[in-house]
Amino acid sequence: MIKKFTLICLANVLLYCANGQTFVNNGATVAVTQGGVMIVKTDGTTTGSGSLENIAANTGIFRNAGQVTIEGSFVNTSGTADGFGSNTGLYRVQGDWQNDGTFNADSSTVVLYGALPQLITGSNATTFYNLIDTNSGVKTQTINTNVAGLLNIWAVEHATAGNYLTILNPDPAAVVQNNVNDAFVSSTGNGRLIRHTNQKAEYIFPTGITESGNPKIREASITPANGTPRVYSVRYADYPSTSNTTTTDGYDTARKSGYIGMVNDVFYHLISANGNTDPADLALFFDPTVDAHWQSMARWQGLPEWEDLQNTVTVAGQTGSPRFKVVKSVWVPTTDTAHALVDSVAVKTDFNFPTAFVADGQGIPAENTYFSIINQANIVTLQELSVFNRWGEMVFDSKREGTDKWYGHFNGKMQPQGNYVYRAVVTNNSTGKQYPLVTGNISLLW
Repeated sequence: MIKKFTLICLANVLLYCANGQTFVNNGATVAVTQGGVMIVKTDGTTTGSGSLENIAANTGIFRNAGQVTIEGSFVNTSGTADGFGSNTGLYRVQGDWQNDGTFNADSSTVVLYGALPQLITGSNATTFYNLIDTNSGVKTQTINTNVAGLLNIWAVEHATAGNYLTILNPDPAAVVQNNVNDAFVSSTGNGRLIRHTNQKAEYIFPTGITESGNPKIREASITPANGTPRVYSVRYADYPSTSNTTTTDGYDTARKSGYIGMVNDVFYHLISANGNTDPADLALFFDPTVDAHWQSMARWQGLPEWEDLQNTVTVAGQTGSPRFKVVKSVWVPTTDTAHALVDSVAVKTDFNFPTAFVADGQGIPAENTYFSIINQANIVTLQELSVFNRWGEMVFDSKREGTDKWYGHFNGKMQPQGNYVYRAVVTNNSTGKQYPLVTGNISLLW
């Protein structure tokens, strides 16, 4: 077999391949040792025209412990490429990353730095150690891809398309957004961003889309209850510049439990715990300057319909971001299920009214001598309270009287014992939303 190119780059040796040419290893062992620099140049006018090809089945070996810059594509056709053992080789690739052979990442770093779209492609899935996405070209997978070290995204979209991007490193800091407002991962169809976890810490899934040429990032985050190893996957679903994504995908926003006022129809998240049902804290992010101000989250299940997960809180999102997050503590995962932000209807179980009271002036302790709302946790505010006798006459009006407590009097006189009807207007203190009009019966005793 004729070996078209055999080259050893020793330390501090700089190699330039001929302009616009393809560096082809047809069965040799090519090594860039520690400190060595190799550059495969373009033709000077065509971006990404200079490529490195490693061919010859099972015999072509390209080893990199130095720095290799390819101003075109890296093509590992059927040979072996590696990071040269424990050394930290650097691959800088301006074109596509194509792996049809074997790539042993070792502790190497691959930087995809193209200003034009780049593919992570080939017939064999690549497991990178460190993967850095930079410059403006969208990095798109055509195959499942793994990252064993760090995924570092610089102001660019990493598109998994319908494939998996799996972060094997369970460190919460294994995914780095160098700007939380323009670095993100998008997915479609069966595509997912998958993270391994082993800590009780917040794991950010920086998901989003490109809309009208700009990033639209709506993260999700999961905080496991403990350090047991687990695997979670997330996909953000949003059709750019539309307002019917959720319903179009089969999650009808009109089908909802009674606690939900409105379901976010613009976007949702598909979330899976990959078989485990251990509780965790789940957060969905939104931008109140663009989106509605959502108060809770719901999961698609049951009849089917959207079920409000309830007992959520809304807090600030990542530092430097305008986004907030709705957090559901002790979230119990199910299968790969749609989760959406919702606007909750206030629920009457937040408060109550007594069914009877003893009127003032009969020597009864003061707390039992009036009628008003029972609001022990101070969850709500009683805005209006009216009481009517059996003939429909209003015997008490909180706005007229200047108090929300009725002591059983009307026009200075104790009212007769018996049943009365009340009507109340109540609002939730955290959301400001009004509950459905409250009516009921109260028995006056003395």
